[in-house]
Amino acid sequence: MVARLRGLGVQLAFKDLPAGDYHLSPRVAIERKTAADFTVSILDRRLFRQADRLAEAYERPVILVEGMDVHKPGRLHPNALRGAISYLVVLKGIAVIYAKDAEDAACLIATMARHEQHGLGYEVPLRRKKKALTVEQQRLRIFESLPGVGPKMAKALLAHFKTPQSLANASLVELTALPNIGQKRATAILGALRQETAEAN
Repeated sequence: MVARLRGLGVQLAFKDLPAGDYHLSPRVAIERKTAADFTVSILDRRLFRQADRLAEAYERPVILVEGMDVHKPGRLHPNALRGAISYLVVLKGIAVIYAKDAEDAACLIATMARHEQHGLGYEVPLRRKKKALTVEQQRLRIFESLPGVGPKMAKALLAHFKTPQSLANASLVELTALPNIGQKRATAILGALRQETAEAN
């Protein structure tokens, strides 16, 4: 692992740690276990003692399980494995992550160290820029916002009147001539449009 990490450009220093195998910062440390050792340490309870030390020493402790055969039939009862992982994550606040093999584990450790010490290296946008609506979509949205108008009726109004201004200028008779628009609904639609127009002016 030392050779793999150095090959990835990671600078290493060797010292005694209060807990864990890799110290990324004062708040983050990683306990690395092979799949076999992870399951054995559940059975002999060693894992939970290590978890206590990790949680006490670091704000963001991580247990990295190397090898995907941790779920291999006969290795450990599924309920015992699920219970141990749930205990670590929910009750101790320890992240449990898997690596495919030693190479994958080295890459994960190097990536976590880089993120913890240097961040992403770029700003993450809080919100993706939405694609601008077409003029027709904007008009359709206005029609859909009118009282008693759903998506289907909004499309019918758009097809007939083309613009919100044309609809606002329509007469009550012209509007009630359209299917499924009674006098009460037509009055509410025209009232909403004409009020908005008056307020805008």
